[in-house]
Amino acid sequence: MIRLHIPLVSKWDEEINLKVQGLQPHDLIDIMVSVKDDANITWKSYAIFQANEFGVVDPRVMAPLNGTYDGQEQMGLFWSMKAIGSSHSFQKKTVHPSRYRIEIKQNENTIVSQDVKRVLLSGTTCRQEVGGDGWTGTFFRPLSVERPPIIIVVGGSDGGLDETIAALLSNHGYATLALPYFQYKQLPKQLVEIPLEYFQDVITWIFHQEGINHKKMGIFGRSKGGELALLIASHFPEVRFVVSHVGGGIIFQGVGLKNFRKTSSWSLNGTPLAFAPLELLRPSQLWKYLKQKITRQPQVFVQLYQQAIQHLKDDHPSIIKVEHIKGPILLTSSTDDAVWPSRLMSEKVVKRLKLSGYQHFVQHVCFENAGHHIRPPYFPTTARQSQNVIYGGETVSDARASQKFWEELLLFLEKVTSSSSSKEYHESSADE
Repeated sequence: MIRLHIPLVSKWDEEINLKVQGLQPHDLIDIMVSVKDDANITWKSYAIFQANEFGVVDPRVMAPLNGTYDGQEQMGLFWSMKAIGSSHSFQKKTVHPSRYRIEIKQNENTIVSQDVKRVLLSGTTCRQEVGGDGWTGTFFRPLSVERPPIIIVVGGSDGGLDETIAALLSNHGYATLALPYFQYKQLPKQLVEIPLEYFQDVITWIFHQEGINHKKMGIFGRSKGGELALLIASHFPEVRFVVSHVGGGIIFQGVGLKNFRKTSSWSLNGTPLAFAPLELLRPSQLWKYLKQKITRQPQVFVQLYQQAIQHLKDDHPSIIKVEHIKGPILLTSSTDDAVWPSRLMSEKVVKRLKLSGYQHFVQHVCFENAGHHIRPPYFPTTARQSQNVIYGGETVSDARASQKFWEELLLFLEKVTSSSSSKEYHESSADE
């Protein structure tokens, strides 16, 4: 009897064993996997295997003869999935479980099939929609941990509410707050002059929550949120550790105009913070923008940000005073980031901290050949663009980077929340 062995329910960042037994020795089979993302786009992968002499197929130790990935890859059927009828990256911002269909075929006939669930939120975590005067978010509290550390999680320039990373981190024993700051409910529609007081109000709310270790409060920011995370921590000493994921230590021009003029992404006390302007109205850049609008094709923006950085002196007020941060810092970047030069900006942060004699643990992890859209592991990495933005990278490098990112993040969080952080600098490059 042919049997498919796979957990019926598993956590999203958990490696799972998929094994087929009961085949005839050296039988050929197709394994096909399909799922729908939050945009209702269908994603599929496949792999053709030849059973061993015992009639077993085990992707963990066997390479497919053909398929959407190569080599021995335990989770290859998940990260190599390709979208049907879409070129955009896998859409997932909610914590709703994803239902995967696993089919085993021989001679184009399905011989075994099974539905499995991948969950972002475990049954031991409480999810609660919260808010205050002018702010809103989703709070995740692990019920099995007494007085857990608390992490504020902010997203990038795509806006809205993304609960995925906050939910996954809560499964590892951290209280988390997924916090949108524009393009969500009553929040501003554009990323311009977002007041830092908004985040100060959130910090105040956190300090009023019982059962949380307020002395171990940190912030995680992705992309533009990585810039924001460094900025918030430099202003509010209550934040004791920072993760800037493919972010940077420079305040850039806001994404949009205010009263038909350029302005900062952020403000304080009603005044826009100093910012590095982007030459969006240069003829060449304006033509790219108009062409993108006409053809509806996404763009590469990294050169725009590189040009802005070239004009900045080390004492330019748009450079975030990261030396004011009161705790350890984790920076991540990629060498093929097509959105902005995350590697260069992270290196500048490390250099500034060294020159200032920074006394806390600092780590920079750079992912070789990977792009900007590095998510937790096992998201499909075959499509690397949104409607407007090309992210860079390539399928295998992004998949490797996602696993390395998550591993380094969890190690960093364990280190800085379980004991005093090391007073040393540690800069590494992840090129696996």
